[in-house]
Amino acid sequence: KPFTVSCGLETGTITEDMTFNCDGKEIFAGSPIHCVNRNGHGLETVEKSLMDSCNDALMQMSYRIGAENFLEYQSIFGFGPKTGIDLPGEANTTALMYTLDNIRSVDLATNSFGQNYNCTMIQMISAFSSLVNGGTYYQPHIVRKITDAKGNTISTIDATAVKQTISESTCETIKGYMERTVAEGTAKTAKVDGYSM
Repeated sequence: KPFTVSCGLETGTITEDMTFNCDGKEIFAGSPIHCVNRNGHGLETVEKSLMDSCNDALMQMSYRIGAENFLEYQSIFGFGPKTGIDLPGEANTTALMYTLDNIRSVDLATNSFGQNYNCTMIQMISAFSSLVNGGTYYQPHIVRKITDAKGNTISTIDATAVKQTISESTCETIKGYMERTVAEGTAKTAKVDGYSM
């Protein structure tokens, strides 16, 4: 959901002052796709939609964002191709991602709240890190340095910035939304005393 909101804010298709009416579902081909609150959350702001984890509001955002913008940002966030992390067996999920040729409105809607698409955990972690670090996507690594048997450093792996996924201002907005989600929303149980979450 934070990826969808970030995409909307970056493309200008979503603004912070917009509201969405959650009645608990959206209908596709006569079948409902439900929100976590089947009775509906009522009027949701962009921030509140994240705080409530509101599928209905996110689906409505996807209509404004559109498939082209949404898929472009899935690519910007690195979903699909291998990240090149220094671990064996990384999967390429590009063939599992939707394209403009095969995405349907129901696919866009369900992708908007984080379902019905495939990515690896390292793709997700790398992309999510960029949402909270100022918008910079770094080459992911599991190894920081390599030492010999005597503890001498043979080589070090430095952090390498690959690209900017979102602006710093969008990053600050998303971080604020997510902090309120932990403080007052559906992620209260994620709070760990002594740490900013």
